[in-house]
Order: sequence, then C-alpha cells, then structure tokens
Amino acid sequence: MHTRTKLPANIILYMGLFSLAVGITSIAIPESFLKTIIIAIGVMISVSGAVLLILRLKNKTEKKFIQVVGIVFSSLVIIAGLILSIFPTTFIDIFIIVLGVALIFGGLTQLIMSLNFQPLTTTAKVFLGFSLLMIIAGTVMALNPFEAAKGITVYFGIIMTIFGIVNIMMSFWIRTKVAKLIKAEKMFFRNISVIKIDPEK
Repeated sequence: MHTRTKLPANIILYMGLFSLAVGITSIAIPESFLKTIIIAIGVMISVSGAVLLILRLKNKTEKKFIQVVGIVFSSLVIIAGLILSIFPTTFIDIFIIVLGVALIFGGLTQLIMSLNFQPLTTTAKVFLGFSLLMIIAGTVMALNPFEAAKGITVYFGIIMTIFGIVNIMMSFWIRTKVAKLIKAEKMFFRNISVIKIDPEK
C-alpha cells in the first residue's frame, strides 16, 4: 500500500529531474538544442522503421498484400526519419509548435493535480498559478512558431527549468502529505486496538 502511495511522488520527481535537465540544456546551448532534438527524433524514427522492416522481412506472411504494405510502411518510416535527421532546420517551426502543445498538456496535467488537493493550501495555489503560466506559455509558442528560434528555445528552457523545479518540490510535498496520512492511519488503528470492551457478567 505504501509503495502505491509513493508511486505518484516518484513519477513527478522523475518528470521534474528530466524537465530540469532539458531546460538547463536548452538555455545553455539554444543554437543547437532544437537541431539536436530533431536529429535525435529522426534517428529514433529511422531505427524504429528499420526494426519494423527487419521483422516484416523475417516474418513473412502468405498474404502478399499485407507483406508489401508492411515493407512500404517501414520504408516510409525510415525515409521520414532520415529527412528529419538530414534537414533539421526545415522542421524547427513545426517542432516549436509541438513543444508548445507539450507545454499546454503539461500545464493541464499539473493544473488537474493541483486542484485535487482540497482545501487549497498556499503551496497548492503556487502550483496552480504555475500551471496556468505553463498553459499560457505553451499557447504563445504554438501560435507564434515563426519568432526567433533561439529566443523561443531560451524561453522554453526557462519554463522547463521552472517546471522541473516545481515538480521536484511537488513530489516532496506529496511525500510529506502521504507520510502524514500514513501516520494518522497508524495512530487510528493503534487507538482502536487498545480499546477493550469488558464482557457482560
């Protein structure tokens, strides 16, 4: 039971550490951050396409149509990944839109989690305010992808860094809340166990 209650805090902590690393990297090297990410995504897509192609060639089916469709699809995936890797600059604007949408979803997720804590404490209100800030920032990025890529990358990095720090803080806050609940639960059952009812004479 205790492991299950700690799971959300652990997930939020890992999300925070990842976001913090991404944010710091994008601030430190904004010129090459977007290109590097796009190239990495392209490589992963190409590798996945190659794996699909190998599996399709090894596991041949009697239905030639399915076999051909599988080979064509895998080849298209490989080509798409190669295009991303070779021409990353062309896809920067699209990638910025994707980052903006990701920020919006991240903000909405954190907003829902913050609203689950009732009554709203000061800490929860801080998380709530930052969630709204993330949603606004993501909307701006998604609607204005043609601004200077470097400026948007730094802007994204700052948001991600703050998002990471807030998530790390939230994970420890949840751990504290869970620890208090577990302690209260133990005290409750301990008090019940010491209550003795005398049998009727």
